[in-house]
Amino acid sequence: MPGTPRIAIVTAAYNAASGVAGLLESLSRSGYRDFELCCCDDGSTDGTAEVLERFAGPFPVRLARHEVNRGVTAARNSALALARSPLLVFLDADVVVEPDTLSRLLDALERSKADVVCGVYAPKPLGGGLSARYYASFAHHSFLGAGGAYNVFNAWCAIARREVFDRLGGLRVVAQGVEIENETLGRRIVAAGYLLVLDPSIAVAHAPRDLRKLRLIFTSRVYWWVKVFFAGGRRFETALTTPSYAAGTVCAPAALALALLSPLGAPWAAAALAAAAVFLGAYGPFLAFAWRTEGAGFAALCAALSFCWALPASACAAFSGTEELARLVLGLGPTLGGEHFEP
Repeated sequence: MPGTPRIAIVTAAYNAASGVAGLLESLSRSGYRDFELCCCDDGSTDGTAEVLERFAGPFPVRLARHEVNRGVTAARNSALALARSPLLVFLDADVVVEPDTLSRLLDALERSKADVVCGVYAPKPLGGGLSARYYASFAHHSFLGAGGAYNVFNAWCAIARREVFDRLGGLRVVAQGVEIENETLGRRIVAAGYLLVLDPSIAVAHAPRDLRKLRLIFTSRVYWWVKVFFAGGRRFETALTTPSYAAGTVCAPAALALALLSPLGAPWAAAALAAAAVFLGAYGPFLAFAWRTEGAGFAALCAALSFCWALPASACAAFSGTEELARLVLGLGPTLGGEHFEP
């Protein structure tokens, strides 16, 4: 269509007035200008829509509004329905882009001949304390060695050809609190025969993850990821939830339990050391990265936090895995049906 921007930025926002202001300000400084912002205010009560309307000058803003909060998948679909452009860029409402982020996403899509290219989180958050710094560093490093073919849709920073979502019919709506939208969408994209690529060199800074958010990440998200694992062909991912991290995380509580038994004899102590070695082997590259980027003190804190967060993560994974194995024995099939993974 004449006058249609080349890129439509698709964003879902819920009570994100402060965060989305940062996103809009960063987009106003973008060196690439041929875009429109398509955003859904998902029932916010903090003035998110008013912030979006104020930025309708520097670039086109198309806004959908839900009267009540319906969840991120429904909101992204409503924002997607507003888009007219041949290319879609997905950005979370709490990220900040660099002036060259849009052009680099576009270049990566053309250079790789892919249908979808995903970026990653920057190694430092937009603010916050130790928890925020820890998670930003951990998440960023987890993607560094995972370039190339990928099977997760990083909705906080991704570019896609429009025909991908035209064929898939958008996102499959899931209930609020069910953290599977990125994993299942990535698998649907790959199952449809499209090439999805991860480019770790493209990073966006995100709002700080506080203790509440980290608790959700290492409990609820782990619980649902295990269900994605069982229903999605028992396949790990190439970043973040990898076989190495899975083994290291499980070995953290095992090392603690065996250490408590070590007074009973040398075999228990040896087993505790072996479990600790597996944990350190899995998390060691990240800890070395933390040391290189922010020093030995930060690396030591990251080691302690990784061990501590591994305990609830292992418990949630064990609980979810037990549920799935029980369903398998009873012939019930996985909790998540095939509709979440089929094109």
